[in-house]
Amino acid sequence: MKFHDDFKAALAQLPSAEKDRLLWRLIKRDELLARRLEFELLAPYDAIDMRNELADLIQNRITSFRERGARLSAILSQFRYLSGDITRHVYVTKDKVGEISLNFILLQEAMQLLIKPSYLFGGKSTQKYVVYMLNKLYRTCMLVNKLHADYHIELEDDAHKLGEILQANSDLMKYVKHHKFNVNWLLEFDIPDDLDKYYKDVKQLGLLK
Repeated sequence: MKFHDDFKAALAQLPSAEKDRLLWRLIKRDELLARRLEFELLAPYDAIDMRNELADLIQNRITSFRERGARLSAILSQFRYLSGDITRHVYVTKDKVGEISLNFILLQEAMQLLIKPSYLFGGKSTQKYVVYMLNKLYRTCMLVNKLHADYHIELEDDAHKLGEILQANSDLMKYVKHHKFNVNWLLEFDIPDDLDKYYKDVKQLGLLK
């Protein structure tokens, strides 16, 4: 959102007490803004600490669902909520490396669940689940290309682990190949530079819907 220069100048002229009053009104209405200000002003944790806490939350939450034998539809809803947690983490901390790392971890947990024989690959719920995850996988890999190459080394292990999980499940690999995703991109951590265009072309084929 852009503001007119005259508005910025007028805002700068406000008395400090008035600015404080307006700021409090704003952050009371916007919890994410409040969390971001708290992080930037106080920084009780650094971004990596917060990233690790969220990674633990993702793994513990999905372990709980797995142990309870939850249905894929319920687990998918939980993954959507956890994806929102990742988005909020990035907004508060500006942790772009964490955005990719956390999504790789979420995808590891998601794909690992499909080892269970009770999740039949012919069922609609499984198809919906896998298509959601493959869309997320494509979008996460596209984020890698937006990140400076110096940070890539921090992501290689998570990408490789995810690739191994996919490769170990022959039923899942049929879906992966059908939707034109190349697991070697993860195993070799070699994401195509034009993956965004490739992804659009795959969707235009009627896939990933």
